[in-house]
Amino acid sequence: MQRYSSLLKKMGALTGALVLGGAVLSSPPAQAVDYGYKFLREGTTYQDRFAGQTSWNPAVGGAARITIDLSEQRAYFYKGGRLAGVSPVSTGMAGHRTPTGNFRISEKKVNHRSNLYGHYVSRRGYVLRSNVDVRRDRRPPGAVFRGASMDFMMRINGAITMHAGRVPGYPASHGCIRLPWHMAKIFFSHASVGTKVSVVP
Repeated sequence: MQRYSSLLKKMGALTGALVLGGAVLSSPPAQAVDYGYKFLREGTTYQDRFAGQTSWNPAVGGAARITIDLSEQRAYFYKGGRLAGVSPVSTGMAGHRTPTGNFRISEKKVNHRSNLYGHYVSRRGYVLRSNVDVRRDRRPPGAVFRGASMDFMMRINGAITMHAGRVPGYPASHGCIRLPWHMAKIFFSHASVGTKVSVVP
């Protein structure tokens, strides 16, 4: 009886190994997932990463104005001269510094994609080459370019925009101003075309 039980355990282990091996061998390459979609799937789990770093007071009213502080990596949203909201940001990394100065929002778009940065993907949506710059990186045969998602985009200076994106706690963008998804949505909702945006060192 003990020999039979031991044999069953060995067979079970072998079957498990074969199933696991089959799963590994048949696993498809990574599929492109948009930032906004990832946030929505993770829900508050992602939002909780910024607990204590963000704030919004819906009771504050008045004309909107935004200040981006590059040294602090923070965005300040004012209404009527009073602080209404604060959010961490990720601005341009070395070689792609976010320009300083006084600007105005010239365009807003809820769903926007970069025409320069993104991934080369297969026709079925699987990533063939990630984090590419179309001006420098050659497209693999049969691949299509899928621009990086830039939800709640607000253009302030040419190609420089504010939008939802990865905010790791340091400058990491190609010049744009990234905000956590939930704060990008709030800023987008309360700013309008023409809103003043100051970017300070």
